[in-house]
Amino acid sequence: ARADKKAARMPRVDCRECGKPFLTRTRAVRYCSDACRASASRRARIETQRRRMADPKKRAMRLASIRAWAAARRAGARGDKPPPPPRASRGAGIPRSNAKAAKPRACALCGRDIEPRGRGMRSVHCRRCTARADRELGRVVTMDCKECGKKLATSKRTIRYCSKACRADGRRRVARESARRTRADPEIRALTAARNRAWLAARRGKKKGRGGRRSA
Repeated sequence: ARADKKAARMPRVDCRECGKPFLTRTRAVRYCSDACRASASRRARIETQRRRMADPKKRAMRLASIRAWAAARRAGARGDKPPPPPRASRGAGIPRSNAKAAKPRACALCGRDIEPRGRGMRSVHCRRCTARADRELGRVVTMDCKECGKKLATSKRTIRYCSKACRADGRRRVARESARRTRADPEIRALTAARNRAWLAARRGKKKGRGGRRSA
């Protein structure tokens, strides 16, 4: 009974985005509206991107991936074959007409003096560091699958599983471990059971209401 009362109680929480207090029955709610949730998601993405771009190496890899994506898109629009692997001369950039008037700046990785290159973008890496980032992006890495341990070769650093089946098994395993840790606490287990009972009671009430309207 104590768990049922606690599950039915509506606590007052503060929105993480605007700070406005609101009532909720779900303990997982952190925002008062969809607008605040979207704003918090945009802010988190901007902060993550800012932290990544603050690292010169990660910034070089990000620019290399953008160049590869733009080259593949141009090739697909023209109907050509996929672009070949990056070479040392790729990404050198096109010197601007006012490159002589622009002040040279130091490369973010090696510190060499470089001139601004590109169209509408300021170059932050020299040709050598740009070519190194392009080669690193196209390099195939061998790693172990996190679920079955099988060797897999990939050029994407975000891949952790060798197949969709292993990815699904990994997600199910993580979900089971999280549920096992949650059920180990008697109080949390009682609250979960109380919420399930409340949900089933509300569902049965809706079914009865629908049946009454149909009979009428």
